[in-house]
Amino acid sequence: MYIGIDGGGTKTKMVSYDDDGNICQEIVLPTVHILSQTPKKCIEILKAGVEQLDPQSVSKIGIGLAGYGQDKKIRKEIEDICLKAFKNRPFVLKSDVQIAIEGALDGQDGIVVIAGTGSIALSLKEGMLQRCGGWGYQLGDEGSAYWIAKKMLNVFCQEVDGRLEKTILYDLIKRECHLVNDYDIITFMNNLNHDRTKIAALAYINGLAAKEKDPNALKIYKQAAEEIYKLINLLSKNFKSPISVSYIGGVFQHAGSFIIPHLQDQLGNRFNLIPPIHTPEYGAYILAKKLR
Repeated sequence: MYIGIDGGGTKTKMVSYDDDGNICQEIVLPTVHILSQTPKKCIEILKAGVEQLDPQSVSKIGIGLAGYGQDKKIRKEIEDICLKAFKNRPFVLKSDVQIAIEGALDGQDGIVVIAGTGSIALSLKEGMLQRCGGWGYQLGDEGSAYWIAKKMLNVFCQEVDGRLEKTILYDLIKRECHLVNDYDIITFMNNLNHDRTKIAALAYINGLAAKEKDPNALKIYKQAAEEIYKLINLLSKNFKSPISVSYIGGVFQHAGSFIIPHLQDQLGNRFNLIPPIHTPEYGAYILAKKLR
């Protein structure tokens, strides 16, 4: 038995598999991102999840966690969390982006873009991983849900000022955020207390506007596609055409119909843009199967 875990910025998905990769059970738990939860809470969530899926402690675990990157101190903290949560179960720990590329391309060479709360692109070639983006919401994460939401809110402010003509996006933001007057947006945002997950969750409003063909909402999605293309193009320099490129994350799930056509136009014939073959949890399962 195996457990594949995808620990992203907003939630933690755990899936148990048999030896043939068939799903036995799956659960969704709160995020275990080290910047969002205390170490104690992360341990509690992971421990509860694996004990629910594997009460007999017979499973090998593959886990990909957001935040498990270049910072040595944070890496050590995450490793300690997993050791305490999994106890005697053998496990392999990677970043959430690595399990994503393993799953999306079924372990083959290529490039994967992840756009959810944050954004990052990762390439895999002959066993070597390279990344681009993923700087976090304060420094980058272009094309992410957080980035889209902030762009959208900035457009709202410009529409209030008159720098941009008011469109349906203006009305939707007032309705969805329950604003009595335009300047209530300031209090609304202050009440979110800079919570990146809550801010990113507002990106759905841009989707509502885009479905009504709002020009400003559609422009934001086009800009998102342009930013995502930059990540892919940089990582493609060491590949020969055609290059397999896949995409995962909430942005593509909820706004893919607006973003993917623009992205495809920019990629051209040099790239083969494909939906993900497997989920990130399955990518974690692939890595778990390699444990001896």
